[in-house]
Amino acid sequence: MRGFSKYKFELVFCFIVYLAGIIGIKWIHEELFLQLSFVSLIIPLIIILFRLKISFKDYLLLLAVFIFSFTAEWLGVNGGHLFGDYVYGKSLGFKINGVPPLIGINWVLLCLVSREISIRFVSSPVLIVIISSLLMLALDFIIEPVAHKLDFWTWSANEIPLSNYRDWFIVAIINQVILLFFKPKEKVFFLTAGYYVILALFFLCFY
Repeated sequence: MRGFSKYKFELVFCFIVYLAGIIGIKWIHEELFLQLSFVSLIIPLIIILFRLKISFKDYLLLLAVFIFSFTAEWLGVNGGHLFGDYVYGKSLGFKINGVPPLIGINWVLLCLVSREISIRFVSSPVLIVIISSLLMLALDFIIEPVAHKLDFWTWSANEIPLSNYRDWFIVAIINQVILLFFKPKEKVFFLTAGYYVILALFFLCFY
């Protein structure tokens, strides 16, 4: 618990943001709070990046993750070449050819969080990539059943295809390979582990 106490302010703040989202979506004004979804991504990303103390080169690597992930989503939405037959809703905001840039930011955030958790336990590059990608896949399993309820994205015939999980895992692996060159000055396991739990609990609240 000593490690978590170092980040207690950040974790409490993130918890409040997500709790406000749950209360707002369920009981206050669903559409308004869903349109504010970007807040729940930008805030933790800024906090984590600040704590990691990264270099310009690291920012370029994160940009590469963003571009690759956004391109993968673009191929998915505009032709079904990846993931499956799906469309994005209004909750993730502005779209470019049907794909919200915010989903690229989401990929960057989840890649960072999963990576920071995995490097706490393993040092082998291969294991870091695999475990990080599995952690991301686990989150996708939690998110997918409620994504349509939150108007994030919707699958054709409301059926989540197995190709989604397969391609999610593949894209995650490639992103984690890119992040093998990511060398922040600090490690933030307790911050990212706490956020991972908060994020999972948020989506579980909508089951």
